Amino acid sequence: MSRRRFALEPLSVPEVSSSALVDLASQAGFDFFSMFAYSPTPKLQADAAISDPDVRRAMQLRMDETGVGLLNLECFNLTPEEDPRNFAAALECGGALGATHATAIVYENGDRSDALAKYRRLCDMAAEHGIRVNLEFFAMCKAIPDLDTAAGFVKEASRANGGIVMDLLHIVRTSGGMAGLRAFSSEMIGTVQISDGPLDRSGVDLEAETVERGMPGTGDFPIRQFCEWLPPDVVIGLEVPQMSKFGRTSPLDRARRMMEGIRTVLA
Repeated sequence: MSRRRFALEPLSVPEVSSSALVDLASQAGFDFFSMFAYSPTPKLQADAAISDPDVRRAMQLRMDETGVGLLNLECFNLTPEEDPRNFAAALECGGALGATHATAIVYENGDRSDALAKYRRLCDMAAEHGIRVNLEFFAMCKAIPDLDTAAGFVKEASRANGGIVMDLLHIVRTSGGMAGLRAFSSEMIGTVQISDGPLDRSGVDLEAETVERGMPGTGDFPIRQFCEWLPPDVVIGLEVPQMSKFGRTSPLDRARRMMEGIRTVLA
């Protein structure tokens, strides 16, 4: 069996720019990193590489020297106000750096036809750069709150490069964990994100949990079973933001703990 490959997700170390993330991922043993290429909220700004050619060239140089690749572009929020033409620079930069995936969310858009039209347009634009666009679902999102809804949306969009973000946290919280995956087609798997936490959601603040997650192996999520269910060539992203640790522990320390945790769970 081929060795599993891992990606460092930017939400895990949001205080680190994408240029520095390349070296951080390399030092912690990751094969890939992902980057904030488009700003979904004012708190999560797009990386300087999108608009600054010098930063982009420096990032490419570090990627060439370390062998760490760019996996995924976060995060295209298909709001009612969003004009898909604004996505062009992020997709062009991501394509030039070798990204193969991008994440879309439908967080504040209750108009399904508008969201579908923008998702289709995003997929068409991304296809020009060889990028697959994966839709993310989560409990706080009224429009796309679970796996079944996400799958129906992507199927209706009918784009060959459409897929779904399989975040284990959101699978556990909204779709019944592994039981909810039995009838799911693996062909729709785009990117994968893993963290850990308690299975019992009683008393869990779902919104707070998105920025305070457990390292692999410190909770009850079925990480090993989930990874065994995944096709062997799917890259496993580690998305473990721990806001309480920002400024108290180094990003490199947290990144190394993520890798140590997942390797221990899968050993």
